[in-house]
Amino acid sequence: MNLGTFVRKNRPHWQKLESMLGVIETRGPRGTDRLFLRELTALYRMTTGDLAFAQTHYRGTTLLLFLHQLVARAHNQIYRPHRFSAKVFDIFIRRDVPRAVREHLPAVTWSIIIFLMGVGLGLSAVQFDERAASIILPSSVLNSIYSGQLWTGSIFSVVPSSIASTYLFTSNISVALLAFAGGLSCGLITAAILFQNGFMLGVAIKLCANYGLLGALLEFIAGHGLLEISSILVAGAAGFVLANALLNPGSLSRIDALAQEGRSAVRMALICVPALVVAGCIETFISPSHFPVWFKAALGLTLGTSFWLYLLFTGKSAPIKTE
Repeated sequence: MNLGTFVRKNRPHWQKLESMLGVIETRGPRGTDRLFLRELTALYRMTTGDLAFAQTHYRGTTLLLFLHQLVARAHNQIYRPHRFSAKVFDIFIRRDVPRAVREHLPAVTWSIIIFLMGVGLGLSAVQFDERAASIILPSSVLNSIYSGQLWTGSIFSVVPSSIASTYLFTSNISVALLAFAGGLSCGLITAAILFQNGFMLGVAIKLCANYGLLGALLEFIAGHGLLEISSILVAGAAGFVLANALLNPGSLSRIDALAQEGRSAVRMALICVPALVVAGCIETFISPSHFPVWFKAALGLTLGTSFWLYLLFTGKSAPIKTE
């Protein structure tokens, strides 16, 4: 291929890359949306291939110098480290995290469906045969329910609140992060964790109902349950985002697809950590206390609803686009 034909064939995507670099160099990468960055990365890879071809066939030409400079500019923008600042953190919380969740609502939906399937099967299993509870619930919990007492009371009466809160934080966060990382198993571990947690909840609800403890259980989980479950569902959805990148990479390699989708998945998983810390504080200090039921229910509903409103409606300003 002669030089003129090579330039005419590839000039459009070089010009497009130059235009996009002008935008990102002026306004920064956070002023763009995910589709913008995906196209920028694709153009960068195409131009890198053109540079390799030019180095072989058009040495000593101004075209080779131009491509070197263009690829270097693109590389600096795509791979440059980003300094942490209050403004960056504010953008991350108010825009990046909610957008990541909204871009992957199908994953959130599947996370909810699998969890609810677990709840339904847990309810049905105990309805069919009460001994099914022994599959998922520890013997200490079962003995407490059979004796007509909620197992949560013994935990907080024996263990100091500070220790209990630390245990709850680490336990819940570990579940959420494992559900997220389980996406690397093509989603199998993520689905298993979501289903298991749903099944456990369904079993506990039905068994407590059989022994007259349903009201006490609902009172206990009213303050923290919705926020805690919501956080685990979002973490599970983040795991499904990773799984989708592995199973459906599209035109990208699996490594590139995982790197690209991994940003959104990490954002989704990270927001679950502070939410679970809040839920753990409530579970430790408010849920087992003698606060009125209406207060616990109002608190739980407010926190859970606020969490979803934040994820679904925050940061909807229009992204920057190029022509």
